[in-house]
Amino acid sequence: MDIPKFEELLKQIKMNFWLMGIPFDNPKIQIRYYVLLLPLSLMLIEEIAFFGSRMSSENFLELTQLAPCICIGVLSVLKILALTVKRQKIYELTQNLECLHKIILNDTRKTELVRKNLVLIKFITKYFFVLNAVLIFVYNFSSPVIIAYNYIVSNEVQFVLPYAVLLPFKTDSWIPWLIVYVYSIFCGFTCVLYYATVDVLYCVLTSLVCNNFSLISFKLQKVNRNTAHLLKEVVKEQQYVLKLAEDLENIFTAPNLFNVLIGSVEICALGFNLMIGDLTQIPGCILFLSSVLLQILIMSVFGENLISESSRIAEAAFLCKWYEMDQKSKKTILTIMIRSHKPKKLTAYKFSVIGYGSFSKIISTSWSYFTILRTVYTPPGTKFQDDL
Repeated sequence: MDIPKFEELLKQIKMNFWLMGIPFDNPKIQIRYYVLLLPLSLMLIEEIAFFGSRMSSENFLELTQLAPCICIGVLSVLKILALTVKRQKIYELTQNLECLHKIILNDTRKTELVRKNLVLIKFITKYFFVLNAVLIFVYNFSSPVIIAYNYIVSNEVQFVLPYAVLLPFKTDSWIPWLIVYVYSIFCGFTCVLYYATVDVLYCVLTSLVCNNFSLISFKLQKVNRNTAHLLKEVVKEQQYVLKLAEDLENIFTAPNLFNVLIGSVEICALGFNLMIGDLTQIPGCILFLSSVLLQILIMSVFGENLISESSRIAEAAFLCKWYEMDQKSKKTILTIMIRSHKPKKLTAYKFSVIGYGSFSKIISTSWSYFTILRTVYTPPGTKFQDDL
């Protein structure tokens, strides 16, 4: 399979950024940015208002059913706002990585070394967007199907909306329902646009930084007495890629924090509904839960890859023929090894390191929340029966 060029990897992301009103080639925010963001923010306010209006112990199960949709909307808005603030740094990082990527493509050995990772990231870029688009398409357009089914079964029209919102008017007739429905699906697609674009950008940029760490390890491992003069170049490359990794951390530290905090709540609520809710909700809960788990897993895998590749430089330095080199070269190699013993990490605002450990921690936290909910939840009618 052909190795994708840099433009191929970023094509869909750049298109989405243009659509969102923050194009790569223009630091100025466009009007369409607010056209997309404001309706989605209003939808979240309406959902939160509905959630607050139903706040009672009798509606506990219903509230846990509403929580995942609200969480995913809040997460999308927070993540796109965080990237909007860092947009200039994103553009600079992509330009630097593009220059390094062109160097890789001009060298056959380097190309073969990173071929697998580049093909994988191209696959993820393509199908992650498709997967989320299919999920939101099914979710948004399930309402007309439910209305048609209820009409066939009961010969009565029940106006169902894809999202539970609190409105100042009723939607029990076709015109107001249709207006709110179109508005709802517009916000749903906007939410997925934000959500998927940020996650794919994270995967692409992290993977490209990891590739450059891999190339440094490969180059360092091949150094011998005759090529010891290349160590100075290796040190410069290492420092440059470390700076790019710091920029990557600076860009995604806030979105990672939102993923860690909100992801636990989503998994807990979905798991609770899967165990306690009606059988009719099981397919939707499974799809939603699978999507959330996949997103957190991908975030953790790429974070772990960055730790692994940045620390592998020390191993490569040890495996080279340093024992044949002069004293100055040995000191240079020792400096490289010492620096590599502190691997680069992506964090959630320094509270948590993104990796396999963070994935386990999120699952563990979600389970703790679930056990608490399961303990305090009292099915409707139970209290009354106990009193009798």
